[in-house]
Amino acid sequence: MPAFYDAIPTDFLESGESTTVNVDGFPIAIANASGVYCAFQNMCPHQATPLGGRPVVDGVITCSQHASKYDVRTGECVKPADGDGFSQGLMTFEVEVVDEVVRVKV
Repeated sequence: MPAFYDAIPTDFLESGESTTVNVDGFPIAIANASGVYCAFQNMCPHQATPLGGRPVVDGVITCSQHASKYDVRTGECVKPADGDGFSQGLMTFEVEVVDEVVRVKV
């Protein structure tokens, strides 16, 4: 049954930053999108390029391999991959902040 797990202190990520953490054994990317913490699959669904650690601009993270762009708040692919137009969205995870700790439901 899904449950919330502590993932990262809120002060670890400045606005516009992302990182990768292990939550209950799963690698999950967490982003700070202008004070809104978001959790999503760490690997781009196009060719499994890591997304955590990439900058977040206006709530969007860009894959370094084929420039796919994803809204970190919804997982929506807002710009398909260069070359083949792949446009699958990201899996996202529910987030809560409790006592200045980002918690992710997995």
